[in-house]
Amino acid sequence: MTRFRALRLKSGLSQTEFRRQYNERYNRSYTAAAISQIEHGKRMPELGALRDFADFYGVSVDYLLGQKGDEQDEQAEEAAGRQISAKLKNLVEQLPKENQAGMDDEVKENIGILRNLLHQSLILARRVERDEKSWFRY
Repeated sequence: MTRFRALRLKSGLSQTEFRRQYNERYNRSYTAAAISQIEHGKRMPELGALRDFADFYGVSVDYLLGQKGDEQDEQAEEAAGRQISAKLKNLVEQLPKENQAGMDDEVKENIGILRNLLHQSLILARRVERDEKSWFRY
């Protein structure tokens, strides 16, 4: 995955929303297809646009291009990803038991659903850690 895509996903923007904000802020006219090609490494933006991408995300051009100048940031992101399973496990353990007195049926059901979702997330986190892949690959 390119850093263009990783940064967009990290920022929580859809491709459409990113394109709209980017085009408005920098007076550009990138199409959805062009952004997709850039994110998948099939196209490289011109130098001026590359600077604008870096400015949009608050990173250096070197970082966008995968240069080693910001390797520490990348290592920190990987370490944070490995800590996710421990945090998820802690959340599951902190959930109240569904059979506690005084809970109505809806609350019990909601806790059960949340417990199952966190459990599934924990399984995914362990797979990511085991395979040493990015979360975005799943």
